[in-house]
Amino acid sequence: MRLNKFLAYAGFGARRKVEEIIKQGRVTVNGEEVTSPAVEVDPKKDRIEVDGERVRLPKKFVYIMFNKPQGVLTAMERAPGDKRPIVADYFRKYPVRLFPVGRLDYNTEGLLLMTNDGELAEKLMHPRYHVPKTYIAKVKGRVTPAEVDRMRKGALLVDDKGKKFFIKPLDVKLLHPSKTGRNTYVQITIDQGKNRVVRRFFDRFDHGVLKLKRVAVGPLKLGDLPKGRYRELTKEEVEKLKKAVESYASKGN
Repeated sequence: MRLNKFLAYAGFGARRKVEEIIKQGRVTVNGEEVTSPAVEVDPKKDRIEVDGERVRLPKKFVYIMFNKPQGVLTAMERAPGDKRPIVADYFRKYPVRLFPVGRLDYNTEGLLLMTNDGELAEKLMHPRYHVPKTYIAKVKGRVTPAEVDRMRKGALLVDDKGKKFFIKPLDVKLLHPSKTGRNTYVQITIDQGKNRVVRRFFDRFDHGVLKLKRVAVGPLKLGDLPKGRYRELTKEEVEKLKKAVESYASKGN
């Protein structure tokens, strides 16, 4: 098994995060520092350590639904000098090492999956699996039905590196359409995981996002879980999620 895959499966995060840990020289295999993610290891025979602590594959996988508050960083380690709250603060006493599946922006709240199952996390984050995510956005100005129709057709956006990409939502609909006011609540479902993609999308239509909440990931719905609280997924929810992930993959191919 490749070292990066082993550490991901051991609960140290997705591949990108794991590779950062390896390149920082924090990993040793049988006492020797390793900086290449591609090194092959045998979990049954090799002694693999991160920051001097031996790492083993989890005996039991855990799946958590967390309602991340606005103003919390999706991170398990705090950067030097950064005093902002992080997701890890809510899981200090949890008996199992967890990591977030993907991320929610600092100013975005809502459903964030936490787990120690690296394989499932990798699938949930990989573009080929097209896992849909649903958000409720409070946006500036009044969004008209005609604008919703245009939004459903998609838009060409630009990422942080200046690269253009096209996004077509799976669904866009107005919430409380009978109410008038200076702002509008819109529900949008997408299956692309680009950074700040929902905010970029509404900016493209001159309706900047004032507040953003993720309410569903695949078949999982946030429901009435209080902000800042978490719960373990039921066995049925985990099975539905795994089946859905494979279904999304087949649809995307």
